[in-house]
Amino acid sequence: MARKPRDEAGSVRKQDSRSAARTIQLLEVARRFYLDTESKVVIAKRLGISRFTVSRLLEQARSSGLVRIDIRPPADVDFALSSALMRKTSLKRAIVLPSVDPGSELGLLADAAASYLVEVGVSEDVLGLVAGRTTSLILDRIEELTACSIVQLSGVSRASYFEHSPAETIRAMAMRFRGQTYPIYAPLLLDDAALVASLREQIGIADSVAQFPRLTRVLFSVGAWKDGGSGLYESLDQAGRDNAAKAGAVAEILGHLLDASGRRICQSLSDRCLTIPFDCLNAVADRVAVGGSARAQAVLACVRAGAATTLVTDSRTAEFVLAELG
Repeated sequence: MARKPRDEAGSVRKQDSRSAARTIQLLEVARRFYLDTESKVVIAKRLGISRFTVSRLLEQARSSGLVRIDIRPPADVDFALSSALMRKTSLKRAIVLPSVDPGSELGLLADAAASYLVEVGVSEDVLGLVAGRTTSLILDRIEELTACSIVQLSGVSRASYFEHSPAETIRAMAMRFRGQTYPIYAPLLLDDAALVASLREQIGIADSVAQFPRLTRVLFSVGAWKDGGSGLYESLDQAGRDNAAKAGAVAEILGHLLDASGRRICQSLSDRCLTIPFDCLNAVADRVAVGGSARAQAVLACVRAGAATTLVTDSRTAEFVLAELG
């Protein structure tokens, strides 16, 4: 019969519930799995136990404190807010960056969006873009992108805030990336829906429109319904802007207007836009939206509408969205 362990004073010590042999087994399984990156099947075979036993031992190693998993996010991302957004919304990915001064914000978001496109890009991609300020900033930050097809998602607006003309942006896309490029050399906003339908049938534009069902990823900036916030807003006269505002417009996504609840509104105006249909947009697997604090209300509408699967934003906007969602 084994003698009970005693301390230096001769008193019997309380027996540890886990034997030394079990401790060694837990540590060995944990080392092989976490440090040597062996699979559970391999560990089970080498140690002569079942795969289910390996899983149970790994769980015991974590719950007992023998194994501690420490996640240390770097200072240039806000992991807590990113995780909270993904839990609270339908977003599959949320890339939240620390807030900076308004003058630097768009550049910071463009850096993150460019990095994301480079990291996830594959040669089979069919990438949809819109010729605008944010797209220009993002493309300027990409030195090399995996050769893929580039599709312009909509016609060009008359926005006064463009640093480069939309036509120049389209030409730059064609020259910079090695894949096939499908541009749309036409205005975003037209006089009526019949003219939009006619242009969709024209050679060149029809080729681009035919690529919409093949899109694997799209990138767009979330537009806000205010001065300097939306290409469509800039293309309308004041009466058209006011009418949309009275209808509740707070956000514009590729010619489609949303109210604060994320509901699509002003369909007759969207019908006058040469752009990807909203249902076709929502069928794309990865929809990357970019929007910062100056467009926080619009970002919220975009999230509520489920228009994005990936959101690139800043911490102020993320906190606003989470607070509004409750």
